[in-house]
Amino acid sequence: MTITSHLMDCTLNGRCACGSIRYSIAMPAREILHCHCTICRRIHGAVFASFASVPRDAVDITAGREFLTEFASSRDVRRYFCRTCGSHLLIEDDRTPQFTWYSVGTLDGGHPGHSESVERHVFLESRVSWFRFSDPQVCASQVLADQPPSRAKG
Repeated sequence: MTITSHLMDCTLNGRCACGSIRYSIAMPAREILHCHCTICRRIHGAVFASFASVPRDAVDITAGREFLTEFASSRDVRRYFCRTCGSHLLIEDDRTPQFTWYSVGTLDGGHPGHSESVERHVFLESRVSWFRFSDPQVCASQVLADQPPSRAKG
């Protein structure tokens, strides 16, 4: 049994750091991106930020919707944060209106349900100069330079 097939009937839960906002995801991630762009690095205060994509209707804010604050980080992208603790939870991108991206670090544990073949590092030309991949298994098919999220419909 693969991780993805195991999670098809499971719900993933997540929350912000203070617990004001809680969400559930009704299906496995279709794609995982580790984004090295300057915006993601600054917003997360980290070397890169990790997001999973799912169809928008698979995301359910189960508590604290009133604490969700929107920030337009670019012309097409809106990021959603907890207004109390600042946790970055969700991204909506007008270029991929059928999907929502969630910060995988805000899950309450568990695996997002993706296969390794759909996990990518993106915007590497923007990465911090001292970052090096420590995993020698990271290959060209997993590392994309300055590629936007996929535009796949399914």
